[in-house]
Amino acid sequence: MIKGDKVYLRPILKEDISHLNKWKNDEGIYMYLGGGFNPTSINQQEKWMDSMIDNTGDNKRFIICDTQNTPNGLIGLYSINWIHRTCEIGVYIGNKNAHGKGYGKRACKLIEQYAREYLNIRKIKLNVVVENENAVNLWSELDYEQVGLLKKERYIKGDYKDLAIMEKFI
Repeated sequence: MIKGDKVYLRPILKEDISHLNKWKNDEGIYMYLGGGFNPTSINQQEKWMDSMIDNTGDNKRFIICDTQNTPNGLIGLYSINWIHRTCEIGVYIGNKNAHGKGYGKRACKLIEQYAREYLNIRKIKLNVVVENENAVNLWSELDYEQVGLLKKERYIKGDYKDLAIMEKFI
């Protein structure tokens, strides 16, 4: 468990499938994420839960919980490159009652500290849909710098959207 003052990060448990499935099937939560909005049955999701739970490889995923132990979202480090000491980050708050409370920002700071102090990661990268202003603002507040732009890269609701490429040395 990775503890902070208002949130903590814990490994994913099989029991989390109900939360993960509810969040995955919410268009408002998933449409801007890398895989896009693609409703999935809980039966299908059960088939890949073992890979979600496995934190032994190049991906490290955690459930974001508040001080009342409520699962509020998911955060992860992905495509960890153990030679170059880089990775990608992804985060979302799936519990709509937890939106706007700073859980995502706090979770990002915790996982950055974990990446730096325990995984020896030196740089974290991400792609964010430019029109997703809340996400762009979050990453800017966390000192991620835009280093590029992919024009018309992601198809969302009938239109191609631009992606900002951002990074941060930690």
